[in-house]
Amino acid sequence: MFPTVRVSFSGPLRQTTPSDRYVVLLDIIPMDSRRYRYAYHRSSWLVAGKADPPPPARLYAHPDTPIGPDALRKQVISFEKVKLTNNEMDKNGQVSLWKS
Repeated sequence: MFPTVRVSFSGPLRQTTPSDRYVVLLDIIPMDSRRYRYAYHRSSWLVAGKADPPPPARLYAHPDTPIGPDALRKQVISFEKVKLTNNEMDKNGQVSLWKS
């Protein structure tokens, strides 16, 4: 996915039992009612028209999760391998942005 989403966690994480684990989810939602495209030659995003109606919510669980609180604090969670698609019939684990 471009641009890459990276997150890190710090501070106290709630842990009631030693076996508690966390799942890190990515939720993609439209920021406004426009469609954008990336112009590589300008290194910027440009408005490319009116957006489609928003798709139903689809969450992507990071493949390294569930993960314990200590490991979660020590590493950066990166969603650089997320692949976006408009194919609603995708069976390859890609995040579908297709409207229903």
